[in-house]
Amino acid sequence: MEHNHDVCQELYNHLPSQRKLPEETQKEAEHMLKLKADRKLIQKQLSRQSGKIVLFKDLSNIRDRMKKGETRNDLDSFVRDLQEKYGATVDIFTDDQKVLKGIFFQDQQMMDAYRAYPEMISVDATYKLLEIRMPVYLVLNEDAMGQSEIVAVCFLAEEDAPSLKFFFDSFKKRNPESRRVRVVMADKDIQERDVMKRSFSGAHILICLFHTMRSFKREVSCEKLGISPGQRLFCLELLQKIAYSKNRNEYAALHAQLEADAALSVVDYFNANWHAIRDEWVMGMNFQTGNFLNTTNNRLESLNAKLKSVISRYSSLEEFLDKFYVILTALRTERDHTAAVAIQKRRAAPFPPGSAEIEFCTFLTTYAADYVCKQLTASRKAVEFSNENGDYILKSSEGSIVVAVDTCSCSFRSSMRLPCRHIFSLRKMLDMPLFDKNLCDARWSVQHYKANSRLFSRTNQGPNGTVTCVAMESTARRKPFSQHQKFRKAMSVATKLATLTSEVARIHFERRVEMLEHLVKCWEEGREVGLMEITSTPHEWTEPATLRHVSTVGEHETPRHVSTVVEHHIEAHQQPGTPRHVSTVVEHQ
Repeated sequence: MEHNHDVCQELYNHLPSQRKLPEETQKEAEHMLKLKADRKLIQKQLSRQSGKIVLFKDLSNIRDRMKKGETRNDLDSFVRDLQEKYGATVDIFTDDQKVLKGIFFQDQQMMDAYRAYPEMISVDATYKLLEIRMPVYLVLNEDAMGQSEIVAVCFLAEEDAPSLKFFFDSFKKRNPESRRVRVVMADKDIQERDVMKRSFSGAHILICLFHTMRSFKREVSCEKLGISPGQRLFCLELLQKIAYSKNRNEYAALHAQLEADAALSVVDYFNANWHAIRDEWVMGMNFQTGNFLNTTNNRLESLNAKLKSVISRYSSLEEFLDKFYVILTALRTERDHTAAVAIQKRRAAPFPPGSAEIEFCTFLTTYAADYVCKQLTASRKAVEFSNENGDYILKSSEGSIVVAVDTCSCSFRSSMRLPCRHIFSLRKMLDMPLFDKNLCDARWSVQHYKANSRLFSRTNQGPNGTVTCVAMESTARRKPFSQHQKFRKAMSVATKLATLTSEVARIHFERRVEMLEHLVKCWEEGREVGLMEITSTPHEWTEPATLRHVSTVGEHETPRHVSTVVEHHIEAHQQPGTPRHVSTVVEHQ
């Protein structure tokens, strides 16, 4: 038989039938792809092992086959895995139409970690991790070694008041120690912050300083506030000084300077959005709340980066859960090792035997002891106290500080609940012993740390989880929406539309934008719009076929002009077997 092409071994090796990998090699490829190994390294390993030519296309095909065989976004399977594999308790939130609105879960180790250190939590969301487009909210706390622990996870479809109330109510219900929370660190961008304030009524709700500065840079712009570049630079520098104010007096002076020298539009923006809540974001005022010197949510931002390095964008619920616990297990292992080192080893402290430093190093964790030793060193500097009506007053960079032998109004003492240099200076002056374990909050002691370490209280992660379903209050019993509530609801939907529009190829992007622009035009002219889904092929666009669903404007309404959004079923990239929906607009008079 004669061939109409060149014949050689090299060309033969590139045929699909010759590139097909043995079953064992394919399984190894699947394992490496699950581990997110570099494709070039996978290609080299498989080629060396099989002696065959391996293309990136072959690896993509293997990955696609893996996805087809997986269960995706099965809520029952997801909840069952949480219960049986990880012993988690799960709360599910639905609306009155039984549509999923939120999922909250905690395993026993998360509950134990929060019960040991409940004074401060950080809350933030990370996006684009789930295929169902729900942001992932994480709750963190800080232990006696200054390390972060994930203590709760929640998915929310919307950031509205009912959803956030479900989130915080679930957290409080599962964690009785939440009544002891003093500080909640969150982002100002979290909508409905009033819900958080009502849920944690006895706590200080703080705004992350990093997000504060980012908001200033975003909102104080030439376009939004009608200022010059020079005015913008001056205002941003002044706003940064205000954010880092050490006390109320310094804040008041800088605020007065802002009102005197800044553009009126900037002053109005600041007074309307930030001045009334200055206790939530000004650094000097934050320290008075007991925030353990945390002014940002950098702990959560770092953790979110770790999640995104392992969990693929838009993962299914099943993929997310598997990889989330891979990260969580790794983090817990590292923290357990830190605990083991802290408990097993005694560090060589360069202090004389019997000194206050040695006693504090013995009583406190190394993290807390380092802070106290620095305060002891600073207390050697001579200071002068004035006695006013029995109170010892000290002038410092923070202003006038009231000092006693067991407490102080300075930012360090208020924030860390540890003895400060002012207390030590006063005790020296009164010839009192410097070491007193009652000066330290019990959370910082080695005894407390050891009693609550996973190393000494391993939790059985058996199938002991529970599931609770919470239904949203029926709309029939709800009060009518205000215009502001309507705007927030519409904005949530519009944000989803913008996300879906921006993530498609250019040809589909332009068509979707055109459809949205037509929708806006119709609404501006007072015309109602319905949705009609049809099935057709590209050359049949002018004659829609197979009407599936029509969403009318109302049961008894008969408007003169009705626009119908028509959705066509076409073939993407002109390849058979790969259907894609592309929307267009057809207007009926």
